[in-house]
Amino acid sequence: MRILFINSIQMFGGGEIWLFRAMRELEHRGHTVHLLCRPGVPLEVRARANGFRVHALPMPGDFDPGCICRTFGLIRRLKPDVVCTNMDRELRFGGVAARIAGVKAVVPRRGIDHPLKNTWAYRFSYDKVASGVIANSNATKQSLLRNSPWLDPKKIRVIYNGVENGRFQGHPSADLRKEWQIPKNAFLFGFVGQLDSRKGVETLLGAFRKLAQQEPGAWLVLVGEGRLESKLRRMAQECRGRVVFAGYRDDVENVMKTMDVLVLPSLWEGFGIVLIEAMAARKPVITTNTSNMPEIVTQGVDGVLIPPSDALALAQAMRSMVQSPVLVRNMGAAGKRTVGRRFTLAKMTDAIESFFSECAAI
Repeated sequence: MRILFINSIQMFGGGEIWLFRAMRELEHRGHTVHLLCRPGVPLEVRARANGFRVHALPMPGDFDPGCICRTFGLIRRLKPDVVCTNMDRELRFGGVAARIAGVKAVVPRRGIDHPLKNTWAYRFSYDKVASGVIANSNATKQSLLRNSPWLDPKKIRVIYNGVENGRFQGHPSADLRKEWQIPKNAFLFGFVGQLDSRKGVETLLGAFRKLAQQEPGAWLVLVGEGRLESKLRRMAQECRGRVVFAGYRDDVENVMKTMDVLVLPSLWEGFGIVLIEAMAARKPVITTNTSNMPEIVTQGVDGVLIPPSDALALAQAMRSMVQSPVLVRNMGAAGKRTVGRRFTLAKMTDAIESFFSECAAI
């Protein structure tokens, strides 16, 4: 198949990590894969650095005639069998351009559990333009249908994210504890993601402030960047010098292998891909019982689920990990088994490949 992914995002997050993995695996299986994105954004820079076929065009508006015409010209030149869009914006201009160009299948991927609006634009784009819809979880599928009685449930295929299991096995290739000046015997909690309110990082700092008073061997590393960093650094001053801001890192496998427990206290999530990355590395996870997290984590088996924005519950869950090495070991082993059964890159790619072929009737 010839496949064109369209993504207009101006940042780089979990959805773009999924995108790169999907593109790479589809290429490995012999498909011709292209990416259309905005010029000059982190996505374009990283995609080119990774050797993908990249096309950059301005994307000013949803139904912008100029944007539709430019995209139409690119699609006529590339002749894709499938166009896969990222957000509603891309479905509106890219999907329309694809339909005018005669593309066999237009497949939006829905990566957040926010309901669709019951407006003509959503009805037109999802009911008339889309051939099928990828939802990254059952929670996302149900949110799609919540306000959309006109959307056929049979058009929606749930395809979970996947990780390359072997990549997260073994020892880290870099001594990050030394780099971060964290004692070797410290119990290290890790957060990986954007430093913004949606991720619940303020709740995490509040919980760790309590934990640091009780557990002198506990440390916290925050891996990522975001607009809350200045505020979080001020909060971290009350955590006895045991919070490290590591910034953005490409070697997520080393990060996961280095920590003892991953904490993701999000208010809501698209998927929470860092959960399965940590689980693949045999690390227990502490996350919130919202969005699709309960579909990934089984309470008390491979992790702990807590209410969102509950710093006390989070501090208690973190302390239970520090005080029970056996619990950490058993949950870590269970998490690895969970990923092997449900969240491998091969399973994800099989499902994408099958759905694309089905929608394009290839």
